[in-house]
Amino acid sequence: MRTGIGRFLVVLLLILAPFTALPLSASAGSSGGVEASSAGIGFTPSEPVMGGSVTISISLFNSNPTTANNVEYSFYKNSVTQENILKYDVVNIPGDAYTPVSAVWNGLQEGPQQVWFEVAFSGDTPVRFFKDFNVLGLANLEVISIELSPTSGLRIGDNGTISSTVKNTGTVEAQESILQVGIYGQPDSVIDVSTPTLAAGESTMINASLLFAESGNWTVTSTPDAYDNVTEVAEGYGEKLLEVEVLPYPDYRFSGPLSITSLAENLDGPWTVSGTVIRSYGTGNETVNIGFSVESGNQVSPVISPISVAISGEGESIQPFSAVLDAELQGLAVGEYALTAHIDPYGWLTQSDISNDNITGQLNIRPIPNVQVDPASPNSMIVNAGDKVNWYVLLTNTGDISVSGRLNYSWEGQSNLMSGIINIEAFSSQAWEVELSTGQGSHSATFSAHWEPLSTSFDSNEADSYTTVSITVTDSLALTFLASTGALTLDSAVGAPTDAPLKIGTTYAYTVSISSSGEGSENLSCVGNGEQLSLTMVNFSVGDNTKISCIFTVEEATPYGINILAVGGTAQTHSRLWEVSSNDASIEDEAESFGGLALIFGFAAALFIGILVAAFLLTREREEEVERDIFDYCPACDGEIDGDEKNCPHCSFNLAKARRRFHDCKTCNENIPSIISHCPFCGAEQDVSSHYEKRQRREIKALPEEEEDEEEDEDEIVTGTADFDSAIQEFGYEAGQLESDWDEKFASAEAEMEELEARLEAQDSDESDDDVAEPLLTKTTESFSGEDLDSILEGRKDLVAVEDTGDDLEDLSASDAEIREKLYAITGEEGVLPGDEVVIGMGISDRGLAGNEIPEDAMDFSFEDDELTPISVKQKRSAVRRRSSISEMGECGACGAEIAMDADECGACGARYSEDSNE
Repeated sequence: MRTGIGRFLVVLLLILAPFTALPLSASAGSSGGVEASSAGIGFTPSEPVMGGSVTISISLFNSNPTTANNVEYSFYKNSVTQENILKYDVVNIPGDAYTPVSAVWNGLQEGPQQVWFEVAFSGDTPVRFFKDFNVLGLANLEVISIELSPTSGLRIGDNGTISSTVKNTGTVEAQESILQVGIYGQPDSVIDVSTPTLAAGESTMINASLLFAESGNWTVTSTPDAYDNVTEVAEGYGEKLLEVEVLPYPDYRFSGPLSITSLAENLDGPWTVSGTVIRSYGTGNETVNIGFSVESGNQVSPVISPISVAISGEGESIQPFSAVLDAELQGLAVGEYALTAHIDPYGWLTQSDISNDNITGQLNIRPIPNVQVDPASPNSMIVNAGDKVNWYVLLTNTGDISVSGRLNYSWEGQSNLMSGIINIEAFSSQAWEVELSTGQGSHSATFSAHWEPLSTSFDSNEADSYTTVSITVTDSLALTFLASTGALTLDSAVGAPTDAPLKIGTTYAYTVSISSSGEGSENLSCVGNGEQLSLTMVNFSVGDNTKISCIFTVEEATPYGINILAVGGTAQTHSRLWEVSSNDASIEDEAESFGGLALIFGFAAALFIGILVAAFLLTREREEEVERDIFDYCPACDGEIDGDEKNCPHCSFNLAKARRRFHDCKTCNENIPSIISHCPFCGAEQDVSSHYEKRQRREIKALPEEEEDEEEDEDEIVTGTADFDSAIQEFGYEAGQLESDWDEKFASAEAEMEELEARLEAQDSDESDDDVAEPLLTKTTESFSGEDLDSILEGRKDLVAVEDTGDDLEDLSASDAEIREKLYAITGEEGVLPGDEVVIGMGISDRGLAGNEIPEDAMDFSFEDDELTPISVKQKRSAVRRRSSISEMGECGACGAEIAMDADECGACGARYSEDSNE
């Protein structure tokens, strides 16, 4: 029936589809059943302020009965454009329900604003509308300028006046506030100054006096509204900084290195000592003395008189100085010495720092320099005739002063060729290079060069100032294809030029020029599309430009390539490739392509119609077949069922309740019974086990028919082996220990049998639909608590003494059956007496033990997952004790164990239940 309704809705939607394309109203509407209205738009806060943010929210209503998945919605700022989008997202809305969506607009601008909203679902026309709101303005205090008086010359301990101009750049009035002025890094310097009320756009100047207690570079800060008394557009901004220098006492120091020089032509002096002295934080005119000293080692130190340097100006003053030393240094031997200059050698000045009063330079008593010429190095030892050779010569000055000169060189019959002036610094090397051309023919070419110093320079040893190197000049052939000269012509090399693409059946000629260096002959091979077209020997002279032509005929409609190879390897292969076209082939290809396309479209149309017919036939499932699918297997344990049971015969699962559970199909979103394996609307397979708790399936065993309980003769004596104690010892037991153990085990077994009987009777009588209650099994120790012999005999006056006059007069054994029977009669206990049938759960295969026959089911010690007692015990019923009242039984929804319907906790797995618990 629901399938028919679904088909009707599909047809109805197809009929109404054209009408859904009509535009909705500007303030409300519905898209695919999802409704929205501008009246539903809300703002938080309701009165946003500039620079802040506002949260825009709206509730969407799904008027459809099913969930609307992937509903698209968007928020825009002021206009519906991509650059103004605030948020785009999708949301799932349950059927007949509201779902809120929201977006956040940050960095609000003052004044009226609009927020636009758009929602669309299921391909329907989107609903779009807007809502106006207003953004309130704020005050905004800023320090727009800050000045210091005096502007410069502050020293330690001086006071300075900080003038700050504070302006309200906001759009509303700013109430009274505090301007905080201080020195960054000096918390004790901070002071607060009151700022009056300022209207929008109004400014005021505020002065504050600061004490500068330490020298150095400091940052003065001026912060408006330091305690946030005014609500501003941008809190924490508007601060202004000012860099201030606080001067210490004057300081004198050297700047740069100490220079010690002498003329190159005068190796024994005089020496000029020069440098720069700086006075910082000083004022006025002042004379500073500078002294000199030389560390001479074991020699006598020279005595050098100080010089006076005049310094003037304010702040930092720079004054260069120089001194000429000659006779003072004449006694020093050749070598290097440390010469130190000292500021104020007599200690007459007051300075803030004396650690920078010394500077040291290097004094050289120089030897005569020498220039060494390394062997010349060509770029190649073997070159072709006419090629150019690059010669590299390294010149090294071993002296401690710079030298200057030229290289006089010869090459290929030319001599006295001079280089430009070459300067070589002290203890340095200087490279010189020249490119020279070789002559024609094979020969040996020699390059020779020697250093010639200028008249004002030095070279103490001319023997190491020469170099001579020879190279080999060959005359081998080398060819170069001039690709830019390549030309394609029809029929022959002298035909008219033509352009690609080539045509099938046409003969072409490709011609290209070849340039040669050297002399010789070479075989040139023309290869077209892998086949040799021609092989030509050409003789070349130096500088020749020769043309070669390759003639070929196009036979196929594939790209055609020409390769021209120098067989002797004197040139790289020259290649060209052209496209080949054929108009006839193109027409046939287009005809074939169109016919194939038509065939594909026809086949696709037939296939689509077949799919529609098959879908209709496959989905036309009869209602009785769908109903039958519901009752194939139990959803909890996968046990096979007939379909009309109230409870599963394999795990006691409540099938009546299971049939009342529904869920939405993940494929078509239709609401279907959770117990069926396939959706009746779309045929999609369903995971039935995911909707119900998994249970352990039990095998169904037929219980033997109950026979009429026969009244047992408790006075009957069981006959057995004459020596029971010896017989039981063969199995590793003591008779007394075994008897006591039997009593405890049989008592526990009887209690469990009663519980089992109660369960079976409760299941037979249970007519309700509830299936999720399980009894909590009572422990044997709890059932028999307080039932010991002393508690039974307590308070009795008619005590009876029973004396063991049997075999050993000690512990009662199996042979003392008569005494044990009397004790049972007195205490009311129940136990095993001679003549009673018992089931021995020891796994013993000897059926002659104690004269009793052990039944087959007594040897079965298997357990089922949801039971606590052996199967052999479950299938027997005790005829000794029965409960006076039997509780109504159910099944635990967590583990499947049976518990009483009024139990609030499962004794098997510990699960707890409330009064309204169900499966």
